[in-house]
Amino acid sequence: MATNRTKVPRPLARQLFVEAGHRCALPTCRATPLEIAHIVPWHRVRKHEFHNMIVLCPNCHTRFDRGDIDRQAMLRYKDLLRLSDPNRVAPDDPSPRAGLLRVYRLFQSDMTTWHTSIAELVMAVTLSSYGFPTGNLESCRTAASLARAATDKLSDLGDEGVTEAANYVFDWSLKWAHDVFDLEESAFNKTREKTGAWARERLMGFVMLHEEICAALDLGPRELDFFETERSGQNLPEVPLGTRGLWDADAEA
Repeated sequence: MATNRTKVPRPLARQLFVEAGHRCALPTCRATPLEIAHIVPWHRVRKHEFHNMIVLCPNCHTRFDRGDIDRQAMLRYKDLLRLSDPNRVAPDDPSPRAGLLRVYRLFQSDMTTWHTSIAELVMAVTLSSYGFPTGNLESCRTAASLARAATDKLSDLGDEGVTEAANYVFDWSLKWAHDVFDLEESAFNKTREKTGAWARERLMGFVMLHEEICAALDLGPRELDFFETERSGQNLPEVPLGTRGLWDADAEA
């Protein structure tokens, strides 16, 4: 421990121990004795804050320090402590970031669902010979409402940079939806060059938001997965993709 590191204030330490139930915060461990760890390292933040600290047993603390448990996972463990009872958040915790990572993933999911519904509407309009396919409208409207709610929630928890980036992504998507609903020709007939530029603009909106989220969480952009993918526990078949084996080494790694 660095000699110039200040001692964790006793009230803060008590709040952290109570939050974890005086057990290791990892739900599959729950061992004792206990230590207090900084999720983003002390040498980077130089301060003790409830949202960035977690109670671990010595074994889990060591595994975290050497990278067996990454920082993104530890943020999730911290978040899990709040899920069963949101009132367990310490009353003097000033951070607006409680649950920010969870809400960010919800935003990504709802925004992706909305984009998919818009794309399906574009396809339906393009292929339909019977006029505007009204059957696709309701799902698109519902997806838009969910995306708006997720944007507002993310704005509530994030700082000014997160709010601006989240609303940029939403407004970009809303412009696309407006053009489709209004049957603007530009929404249906794009050249390959314009399609590429359009896709890059969409991606950069998500990149900008990701960078703001990482900054709010005191993480580097590479310390947080750009999009989170979850594989279900069922035994799924492997589907080989590509015929030249260009990425075999990455798959094995």
